Amino acid sequence: MSPAFEIKGWCPSTHRPMESGDGLLIRAKSKESALTPAQLRAVAEIATDCGNGLVDLTQRAQLQLRGLRAETLEDARRRLQKHELYFPAQGSRVDILSGGFHGKSAPAAFDVNALVAEFRLLEERDAALRGVPPKFLISLDAAGGALADAQADIRIEAIDATRAAICVAGAPGFGAVVPAEKVAATTTALMRAFMKLRADWPAELRRMRRVVGEHGLDSLLREAGVAMQPYEWRAPISAHAVLGVKQQESSISVGVAAPCGRWRARDLVALAELAELHGCDLLTPTHWRVFIVPADSLEAAQRIIDGARALDLIISGSDPRLSVVACPGAPECSQGRGPTRAALARLAPLAQKLAGEDGVGLHISGCAKGCAHPGAAPVTLIANGERFNLVDRGKAGDAPRLEGLDIDAVESALARRAEEKICPTH
Repeated sequence: MSPAFEIKGWCPSTHRPMESGDGLLIRAKSKESALTPAQLRAVAEIATDCGNGLVDLTQRAQLQLRGLRAETLEDARRRLQKHELYFPAQGSRVDILSGGFHGKSAPAAFDVNALVAEFRLLEERDAALRGVPPKFLISLDAAGGALADAQADIRIEAIDATRAAICVAGAPGFGAVVPAEKVAATTTALMRAFMKLRADWPAELRRMRRVVGEHGLDSLLREAGVAMQPYEWRAPISAHAVLGVKQQESSISVGVAAPCGRWRARDLVALAELAELHGCDLLTPTHWRVFIVPADSLEAAQRIIDGARALDLIISGSDPRLSVVACPGAPECSQGRGPTRAALARLAPLAQKLAGEDGVGLHISGCAKGCAHPGAAPVTLIANGERFNLVDRGKAGDAPRLEGLDIDAVESALARRAEEKICPTH
């Protein structure tokens, strides 16, 4: 039987830090969907001065500073607020993920930052919108499927430069097609309807999927005053497709990542300096744990890639480290039963051979909760002290097929599975 674990039910924020094995966790959160190089540098400096110098880019595209202490928390808050990465008067804010090009690279009607800013203004004026449950998520996709796998409560997908489809979790195949200028207002109407329908069961109905399942899509739309029509939700784009230098029509971007989304502060500073040096004024953190940097030219983009390569960052969709998903594990996570990332580089080439359609071949979890990858993986390892239990084609909470494996035995087990995949008759 797997040891018990605690489900928090909320994400850390600067307003409400979370205690972990390596100290307090807080998250920087911008009003907009991209950061300036100065903001990214500030995050790195705060992480160094107030924490342990480690920053995680999360699956919600937020920068999570690790290892803060009670005596450094207020200084971190003050400095984040100075750089518009913390808004204390508002407390918890609705999470918004965005995908697509920004600023001068975006279609005029779908400047993602402008839409996020419009939504934030509506949110500030309506206390009810700031009272949504923790983990409620809106995705704003201006890139044709960039956020289709983001598990959002409300999905906004640009159709063209003038229209968007607004979809809700629990109702696949339907969307409200509205003009660009009505996106924010329609979204907030759906949120208010969500809040009213969940009022009698706030503990149970914490996500849109549950509300739609309980009350039905028609009830939600009637309460919101919104009409939907059949609409084909877009297929997801993987992280592999956005890494490296990418050119889309007249827009050029660079995708750079760190293994498992874990950044050292000095590498964030180096990335900010590369962006500034080559004329890039925005860096967008994404739910793939990839920074997207718009570039003015292919030459500038290549120079950024060269600089990232020198830092041993991930700059290609063929990097085997992308095939491993691993949570921080012990001692950073107080629920971790052992370390998870010590042998990542050693196991990555084998994981790549095992990878499925989503690109994941190996999930290494510190406990049976499986936060980093809730779904099934070809192989899942659950830390068991300095050893691992192994689950075949399952989740971290499933019964293991093998137990108590040291790292050599894990490597052998992965090698056998990779050979069986290549030569299934052997």
